[in-house]
Amino acid sequence: MTFNLVDHEWVACHVNGEKRIASLRELFDGSTPATAVMGDSPTQDYAVLRVLLAVFWRAHHAELAENLTSKRARDDFEWEEWFVDTRTALLATGRDEAVLSYLDKYFDRFDLLDSEQPFMQVADLVACNGTTQSVSRIVPEAEHDYFTMRTGDGREALGLAEAARWLIHCQAYDYSGIKTGAVGDPRVKGGRGYPIGTGWSGMTGGTVIVGSTLLETLILNTTASSVLEDSLPVWERDQDTAAPRLVPPSGAAEFATWQARRIRLYEEDGLVTRVLVSNGDGIPDAGLNAFGDPMTPYRYSPNKSKKGKPAYYPRPYDMRQTMWRSLDPLIAVDKDAQYDGAETAPQRPQTLTNLAEIAADTGQDEVFDVALVSMEYGAQSSSVAVTMSASIGLPLAVLRGDDLGAEVRRDVRNAAAATAAARYSLGRFAGQLLQAAGGEYAFGQEPADRLFAELEPQFVAWLRGVTAENIEAKSVDWQRTVRQVVLETAHELIAGAGPRALIGRLEGAGQDGGDGRILNAGTAARQLRRRLDKDLPLSVQKDSVIQTEKGMNE
Repeated sequence: MTFNLVDHEWVACHVNGEKRIASLRELFDGSTPATAVMGDSPTQDYAVLRVLLAVFWRAHHAELAENLTSKRARDDFEWEEWFVDTRTALLATGRDEAVLSYLDKYFDRFDLLDSEQPFMQVADLVACNGTTQSVSRIVPEAEHDYFTMRTGDGREALGLAEAARWLIHCQAYDYSGIKTGAVGDPRVKGGRGYPIGTGWSGMTGGTVIVGSTLLETLILNTTASSVLEDSLPVWERDQDTAAPRLVPPSGAAEFATWQARRIRLYEEDGLVTRVLVSNGDGIPDAGLNAFGDPMTPYRYSPNKSKKGKPAYYPRPYDMRQTMWRSLDPLIAVDKDAQYDGAETAPQRPQTLTNLAEIAADTGQDEVFDVALVSMEYGAQSSSVAVTMSASIGLPLAVLRGDDLGAEVRRDVRNAAAATAAARYSLGRFAGQLLQAAGGEYAFGQEPADRLFAELEPQFVAWLRGVTAENIEAKSVDWQRTVRQVVLETAHELIAGAGPRALIGRLEGAGQDGGDGRILNAGTAARQLRRRLDKDLPLSVQKDSVIQTEKGMNE
């Protein structure tokens, strides 16, 4: 059999509001006007999109290499102009001739079932003990017997289209831990392949700038380096063997198709019925200074850094309090005032910087939808725990590299910091209510976390509307919103605290000859309002807030 991904349908996507399965050729020849990849999970969608991006990057790299043969042509080339023209053409035609030519050139390397060079596999991969594994090995939610929606045939075999998607996902996100040892892998000991880490995408914070069509999404996630640098995806280089490649990843296309595992799919009657997954190529030093992936932020590590040798690692997005903890990795610039001292800025995804630089050149002022995807693993990264998927609207005003952009980022950060301070004050207030009711003080983690959860979608909507012109007024409005929600939550906590909290208790009587002080719901509420005055200074003396406080007192 043959199942070539160029002409066989396998990419799950949205077309005119419906789910469709399309081939690579259909996505680029205009016959299937997809708006987004939409498959079996957010991490699978990200992994598949990255393969499409690698195709896109390499196709346009080849096209530019043909056109920029002279020094004059190279000197005259303007990245910003090429980007804008390509985006305009893709939106107008829904077709990409460069990619179609590229797919014809590498057609033979996209066959999932090729007997010598199967796509993202090793044709003659054999386990040292001669075993194979169930197809559920490459489907994270089906690998274990519990908490899975797959039963029966769904865990015994996969259609070729679905198997292709999960194959790509396994290369990108497979967990660490002991693997089946493969014949020909010099690292195998006692028939086992010992841990080499997760797939590359599992180490990162997947960041996708979402366009109105799939083709626009591809160009929006394209940087100059991803097209101009000569980075080889797996299908452009020699076929892998069971042995590891002893070279680190280099460039966007190689990161997007990094072969963290050696895999073989076993086909029977048009279905994949068994698989073999062994160790592939590891990422050296857990990703230390593994730059080149334009779609992830990188965090600075003070512990690993040395004088003159800063250390950065790819940074996944946080599973909890996602927007609050992930804001700086998305927008930070190392020249911002916050990072002028001892603190070092994270590096935001290059794709966002690329858009900011193009906007500065063209004068555009857009708001981009950005999807965030990360995988959280269990102990020692040896199992899949949680998948995170979120979205946020980022105005270009927040990303700009000039002084005006720095001022907007400062105010956006201040809004997030003020929210965090108010959250802490609410948690303290909840702990004081416990004391007033006769218990021991304990920070109110649950109401504090609930506040963040309630405000997160409001903050996302608020951020989307930020401009350089309205940021001051928007900052006042945001602090007013936070104050109102905090006081409403405090009112609910008082109502649930019971009469003992209203009566309160005497604390500190007799200490140092003093009479002590009464701690009850009222005194705790007054302390909360005083703290909010400091946490949210822009919200002070606003009529609506005053009215809310009156209602709380009543």
